[in-house]
Amino acid sequence: MCALTPIRQLTAAMSVACLFTSMAASTVEAQVIRRVAPVDRAHASTVSHGLTIYRVASPPAGGNASVVPATLRVGTSSIPIDLWVEGSPNSSDMYVPLDGLDQALDSIGFRSTWDADSFTWAIQTSTPRADTWGLATGAGIGAVAVDGSLATRLNVFPGVDLTSGWNGSGTVFLPLPQVSQILADLGVQNAWDAASRVWTWVPPLQTSAPLGPSQGVEEVRSDIVASGSNIVLQNLQVDGDVMISPSPGGSVSLDHVSIDGKLVILGSPAGTIQLTDVASPCIDVDSGGAVSLAISGGAIGVVDVLPGAGGLQVAGAKSSVLELDDFATAPVVISGGQFEAAEILADGGVLDVETSLPLVRVRASGATLTVGQGQTVGLLQVSPAVNGFSLDNFGTLQFLVNSSPRPVSVQGTGAVESAMGAMTTAQAGGMASSVAGK
Repeated sequence: MCALTPIRQLTAAMSVACLFTSMAASTVEAQVIRRVAPVDRAHASTVSHGLTIYRVASPPAGGNASVVPATLRVGTSSIPIDLWVEGSPNSSDMYVPLDGLDQALDSIGFRSTWDADSFTWAIQTSTPRADTWGLATGAGIGAVAVDGSLATRLNVFPGVDLTSGWNGSGTVFLPLPQVSQILADLGVQNAWDAASRVWTWVPPLQTSAPLGPSQGVEEVRSDIVASGSNIVLQNLQVDGDVMISPSPGGSVSLDHVSIDGKLVILGSPAGTIQLTDVASPCIDVDSGGAVSLAISGGAIGVVDVLPGAGGLQVAGAKSSVLELDDFATAPVVISGGQFEAAEILADGGVLDVETSLPLVRVRASGATLTVGQGQTVGLLQVSPAVNGFSLDNFGTLQFLVNSSPRPVSVQGTGAVESAMGAMTTAQAGGMASSVAGK
């Protein structure tokens, strides 16, 4: 944490003379930085292009710092932007001023504000399309809120843009790598080219109309944000993520869509979301309402049911899903298809397996697994940290491995063929017997 230290009083004449002497020096070239000598622990810096002048408190790392000119390229627009760099101008410790970001964010329909009292950078997207749950919690004196929810924390340091005068206007500097990741999770593909000092943004393709040809395959080199009452995507190769935000009562259909990134479900339509021959390494179910998902053909890596999701019913037909990870407390039901594994990761989570499944892992306390009638679970693993777990078994569990010190509570008419670790089984009349597996 670094607080802004006071600047010693300098006369206006001396300040202006020093600054203009630096900018007018004959040796200044486009990429050469001129800095006024630090006063105490604050820095005053100038750069030739745009004549930006900053007074900035030392970043958390301390040491030498300078301003380097860069270009922010958004679509066909280029915006000059000055980065604050710790160490040499070629250092990777780069910070971007928020006042320079605002123009670019406005151009793609985002609204950005800084609350100096709470040290919070708030981003409001034009439609709910945030999927920042995978961001690291982060540490630092600054917070990032997306669409009203805290997304992460990061190190920030305040500064003053003196271009408009000695008193200047306040700004704040944010670490470029973390800003880049936040933007990526909001659907803005972006890349930093250190050699040319160009930061390129590719905003998402936004659509509320059907997208894709009736025949052949169309390639989309950006994320897609699809919203509205009738979402139809077909015959697409997407180099990025697909985020769908259906209206209540709407419908969603994806047919022959290959997604290099993830498919994110941000809303709950009235009917079932139809995925026909869809390939994606990951599906994030991030809807506060219940979602019904039908997968026919195609191949899915992982289905993540995120914290706060309102529940999920997912049915497969001639499809392949490697794993379902349940981070939510609302019930999740899986049926049909070819599922390889499932994992319960939320305390109090509820998973209903209406299909045969080779592997279920339990890593949360107070969770419940139901095995449907006629279904088979090959291996059920209960982790050592689990403090209580219930199995409602109406099918067949071939092997239970309970590494927790608490017995697994087993109910239902199904069979447990083999077990390691303690479990209790319900008997007629409400009595229970304790079984120590071998």
